[in-house]
Formats: sequence, C-alpha cells, structure tokens
Amino acid sequence: MKRVSLQSVVLFLTFSLSGFLAADDLESLKVRFQQERTLDVIERINTIQAIGEIDSEEAAQFLAEVIKDQSEKTSIAESAVRLVALHGHPVGIEAAIEHGFKNLPERSYWVIRECWDRDLSPGESKYIAESGLLKIPALPVSAQSIVLDIATRVKDPQIGECAVKLLGNRKIPAHNQAYIVDLVRIHSMTSAKKKLGRLFRVNDPKLQRSVLLALRQLEADDQSRTFHKALKSQHWTVRACAVDIFGDTRDPAVVKVLVPLLSDPFLEVQISAVQALRKIGGKDVVEVFIKKLGKQKGRVLDDIIDALLWLTGKDLGPNPISWKTWWDLEGETADIKGITLEEFERIRAESANNTTGTYYGLRVISRFVTFIVDISGSMEEPYEIDTTKLPGGRIGRGTGVVGDNEKGSRKREKVTKIEVARRELLSVINGIPNGTQFNIIAFESTFALWRPGLVEMNEDIRYDAVEHVKGLAPRGMTNVHDTLMSALDDPEVNTIYFLSDGAPTMGKVLDSDGILAEVRARNAERKVKIHTIGFHLDPKASILMRRLASENYGSFVER
Repeated sequence: MKRVSLQSVVLFLTFSLSGFLAADDLESLKVRFQQERTLDVIERINTIQAIGEIDSEEAAQFLAEVIKDQSEKTSIAESAVRLVALHGHPVGIEAAIEHGFKNLPERSYWVIRECWDRDLSPGESKYIAESGLLKIPALPVSAQSIVLDIATRVKDPQIGECAVKLLGNRKIPAHNQAYIVDLVRIHSMTSAKKKLGRLFRVNDPKLQRSVLLALRQLEADDQSRTFHKALKSQHWTVRACAVDIFGDTRDPAVVKVLVPLLSDPFLEVQISAVQALRKIGGKDVVEVFIKKLGKQKGRVLDDIIDALLWLTGKDLGPNPISWKTWWDLEGETADIKGITLEEFERIRAESANNTTGTYYGLRVISRFVTFIVDISGSMEEPYEIDTTKLPGGRIGRGTGVVGDNEKGSRKREKVTKIEVARRELLSVINGIPNGTQFNIIAFESTFALWRPGLVEMNEDIRYDAVEHVKGLAPRGMTNVHDTLMSALDDPEVNTIYFLSDGAPTMGKVLDSDGILAEVRARNAERKVKIHTIGFHLDPKASILMRRLASENYGSFVER
C-alpha cells in the first residue's frame, strides 16, 4: 500500500478545517499551489481546479503562468489549459499558443485543440487577429494546423491581412499553406492574387485545390492560365476542381476543353465534367452526351441520363438507340433551354411508372451503391398503399394507378411504413445484377452496417441480404448525421439511397443546416450521389431531404 506523507495529511486537514478555502480567496489558493509542488499530481488537482473556477483576469494569468512553466508536470499543465479556456480570457489562448505547444509533448496538443473548438470570446478573437496567427511559423507543424483551424472562426478582417503575410512562408508546409489560402479566400483578400498564382506551382493537391477555389472567388481573370494548367494536373482532385470552375462560367466556349475530361481515368473527374457541361448546356453538349451513352456505364451513365433530362425535358432512359433516334428526328429543331426542378421531378416521376429495376422510381444503375433505411420507432406507424388486383388474381403493389387500357381494380392496403420499406428494398435487392458492389445501413438512435464495406453481389450474398432486410424491426430515434457520415466514409461508394420518415432527433448534429454543411464538406471532392426518399415528412424534414438530394446530385421522392 502506498504511504501518504505527513505533509499530505496536514494539508488535507487544513483544507477540511477551513472549508476548503473560499472560492474567491485567490491569494491563499496560489500560496497553497506553490506549497504543494512536491506532492503527487492527484494530491494537487483540487487546488488548481479551485483556481480555475474563479472567473477573473488574475486567476487566468496565474493559470497562464503554470502553462509557461517548463518544469511543471504535464498533467498539471494540461489541467491549466483546460481551466484557463473556460472563461475566455485572452491570456489563456495566448499562453497555450506561445508556450503550451512548446512545453507540452505533441501527444497533448489535442487538449488545446479541444479547448478552443468553440466560438471565441472578443478578447480571444482580437489576440488571434493581431498577433496569434503570426506566431504560426515558430510553431511545430502539427500545432500550426490547430491555430489555423481556430483562426477560421475569427471574423476580424485583420485575419485576412495576416494570412496574406504568411502566404508562401517556407516554415509553413504546403498542407498548412492550404489553410492560409482558405483564410485569404474567406476574407476576400484581392491583393493576394499574384501570390496565389505563384503558390499554385507547389506540387501539393490540397494546396493547389485551395488556390483554385480562392482565385475563383477573388475573380482572378488574369489567372486564366492557372485554371487551364489545372485541367492537366497530375492530381485528380485538382483536375475535378478546375472542371467545376469552368462549368460555373457557363461559357459555351469552354465546352471543347471539358469534353476530353469525360474520359478521365478518375470517376470523380468524369462526374465533374458531366455536371459542368450540364450547367453550360446547348445543342453541342446534348450531342456529346448522346454520343457518350453507349460508351459509359454505372454512375457516369446515370448522371448523363439525368443531364439529358435537365437539358431536353425528355427521359428516354439509358438506351443510346432511343436517344439517337430522337436526336436524328428532332435535333435540328429542338429548343435546348433546360427545365426547372419542378419539371424535372414531374417528368422523372411519370417515367418511373414505366421503368423497371428502380427503387421508389429511382434508377439503380451505379455498381457501387449503399442503401440506407430508417428503422426508428416511427416506422412502425401504419401507412396506406395502393394495390392493384390484376387478371388471374395477381396483386401488383405500388402507386396503384390503373391505366385506361389496364384490366384491373385498385384498392387501399394498410401496412406499417417499415413493411413498405422492406418490400421496396427486397425488390431492388432481387433485381441487382451480380457483380454490383453494395451495402445496407439500417439506422435509428445509432446505425448498423450490414457489411463493413461494399460487398459484391452473387446469389449467396443476395440470400443473406434478403434475410437481413426481412429481420429489420423498428426501434429507437432518428440519427441522420452520424449515419450519413458513416456511409460517406466508405471510399468506394458513389451512390446512396437514403430513406427516412422524420427529422433528426439523435446524433452529433441535429439542425438541418449543420447536417447539410457537414455533408457538403465531406462530399466536396467525392461527389457521391445522394437520392432521398421520404415517408409522410413534416415540412422541416421534407426541406432537409430535398436539399440533401439537390445539393448532392440526387433526386428526392416523397411518399
């Protein structure tokens, strides 16, 4: 058994008899802290915590001095960092940046990151803007990114001026220079255009992509050469970014430089090229897409079909012969102006009734797919669907709409929402061709992946997937954010079908704007297509599901 020193006993009794000292007796606490220097960390922690509870500049200054003390134990210094961050006094963040990163081991840097992963006080923001950001070249590389991340939350325009000064600093490596470029962009520092153009020469994909985004926002027309050079970059992320920028110009003159990117070795670049050309539009683009139909497959084919619908108002599916026939007959007189979102959704819904191999009317063409299905408690609620009684006693389920030439009668069937979801998912699983890579994620308060990653469809896998779907049962709440992040973590998936019946009630992020921002950031380079299907959604949830689809290349279906 460990022996307790006499000094420890005396100190403990002193604290007990005095009621552990008044919280506002800072001077006594400071004296006590110094007297305890020879004790074990566990025997000193109460005193420093008591100091940290005092919200005063003097208490914060004392904790800052603890951080600056190179002889202090790491655990005590970490505690000082946590406590000094509580009340937002600028002396705390100053001590952490200028001394904490030097005195603490690198394994403790996460403490500083965590403590200032919040909105900064006015005093803290002022320190970062006036001097904190300029300390970056003197910091270890891993500490630089932490300070830069903190700086992105500071609104002071002086941040932009400091960032311009740091551009190209040789003590800041390329991946951290990318953060500085982002600050230049955020604060619209037009004076940095030439510096940014020179910085693009550094062969780092993250930095080059940040430079392109900054030059676009700063409307650096004099950097046209840089944008054209980016189209031939050895890094696919840079090429894709450049394609996006050319598409945003909506200039028909750039069609000829974008068409070759439809054959890029990387899928993400091909997707960018399709989306960019769709934005530009015109007969030349439609003709290019029709010629590509027979040469593309999977996700890119799916995007081209969508793009043709957007441009022509026609949904002729993936059959290149149908499109070529239509173009030969009507191409010369066709008015290619594009259609609205409402028109797109209406035409797609009408076409779905005549299309096989769909999931809630959405084509399943991609060969790298994840199906996400909501199994929260509300999925146990009753739901009415149309069923059509066909000749011979067969039952057809779906919309129940009977055409004029159909012989059959329609009736309503009441089932649970989870049963409807099971039926639809089982139907698509049974129709997926062998060789397709897919996964299933069921979510409620948490989420569960059927397989750790995408798995190739074969008959044994099909049987396992069917049995898994049959066993899905409602429970828990609705965790949208964490589930989507998990799905996007799979590096192979390029298309997601996301089904839910309600607004988020669990997860790291609950508000719609926050979820959309997180997905937008995670999907900026990947360009995963996210289709959304909603059951009886309230207005707020409906807006979220619609925006998830529209912001991520997909379509929204509401039941």
